[in-house]
Amino acid sequence: MTVRLSRSYATSAEARRLAAALAADNPPFVRVEVGGRTIVVRLRVRSAASARATLDDLLACAQAAERAGAMAGPPASRTRGAARK
Repeated sequence: MTVRLSRSYATSAEARRLAAALAADNPPFVRVEVGGRTIVVRLRVRSAASARATLDDLLACAQAAERAGAMAGPPASRTRGAARK
C-alpha cells in the first residue's frame, strides 16, 4: 500500500524547514520531498494499520515542529536589513 500526503506552506523556505524536521526521524519506507511551497510525504507499508500508525506519528511530529518554531525563520525585514550593512 502506498500513501501520499501533501501540504502547502506560505513559502518554500517553510516547506524545506518542515521537511528537514521530519526527515531526522523517518524510517526507510517514508520519503519526504519538497516541491516549491509544497511538502509531499510518501510511505509504502504492508497494511492500513501500519499506514495509520505511521501517519499518526508523522502528523504529530509535523505539528510539534511547527509549534516548536521549526517553521519560524528570520523575519524578511531583518534579513534584508542585514544584507545592507
